[in-house]
Amino acid sequence: MPILALAGLVGCAPVPAQTSDNASFIQAPSDPQALVGATPAVLSAEFGQPALRRVDGNAQVWLYHSTACGLNLVLYPDATGTPRVAMVEPTADSGTASGCTTALQHAHIDAALEHPSSS
Repeated sequence: MPILALAGLVGCAPVPAQTSDNASFIQAPSDPQALVGATPAVLSAEFGQPALRRVDGNAQVWLYHSTACGLNLVLYPDATGTPRVAMVEPTADSGTASGCTTALQHAHIDAALEHPSSS
């Protein structure tokens, strides 16, 4: 789904059921839809900072990208005001959508393990 189409859906997505703010995935879920209900803290822990984050009214759109895929997430505040993933749209550039979350998590882990080069 093109990003422009996502923008049109921003006002239509339901707010997901509340889950624990401390919930985290040990491994990235193989089904990207399992991210529905995740908080920004969980997303940052699993995938790092998004390549792009846009605020549109009370919605946030987070975009992640790796060499294998992209992941578009729309977050809405729950009843307590905590933003939670309401919509997930993987874009498989190569491979399958089910491997997208794993590829993004590996990219985050690899970047965290890189050491700055000394001059």
